[in-house]
Amino acid sequence: MKCQMVEQGLPMGSCLTKVSDGTLKQACKVTLKKKDNLWYRLIKSIHLSRPEDYLSIYQSGCSHNCLKCHSWYFSKVVDGHYYSTDEIAERVSEYEEMVTVEEPRKRSLMYYATDLCRHCGSCIIKGEYGPLCPQKLFPSQIILSPQGYGPARNIVAFTGGDLTCSADFYVQVTERIKTRCKKNMWV
Repeated sequence: MKCQMVEQGLPMGSCLTKVSDGTLKQACKVTLKKKDNLWYRLIKSIHLSRPEDYLSIYQSGCSHNCLKCHSWYFSKVVDGHYYSTDEIAERVSEYEEMVTVEEPRKRSLMYYATDLCRHCGSCIIKGEYGPLCPQKLFPSQIILSPQGYGPARNIVAFTGGDLTCSADFYVQVTERIKTRCKKNMWV
């Protein structure tokens, strides 16, 4: 795979990623592959993330070099398992069954999750709203995830390592998600 940035006459991104032998290689060459017209992406984890309250798909390999990156340990080092776009769409479909809050597109950013829940879990643990709770949700809309209590919004985010130069992967996976899911899942 030739660097798509270079093909467009642009400089290569900050995409060098460490592989198991300690050498650095372009992220698109070690965390992305295509077989039989199906894209595969190296994914570190997929889970309901807090405080965003959406499904986060943490990708290994990145074309950015952000200061204070919270995902450097897998975005700049090969780590995870390969998932096809069909397998990712299946995981999103499973998450869709957990969704407790359907947001309009204009509220798809993490910023908007902060006015729904403070993630204290008081409504579940004590059966009463906490002192800072915005009281916009019913306790039945709050679920436990690996990162704590809160709602599950109808949003999917690809994060951790972004190959913004590889739009074809993101187009295919978004199409597969939109086809597979019944609700309006924002990607």
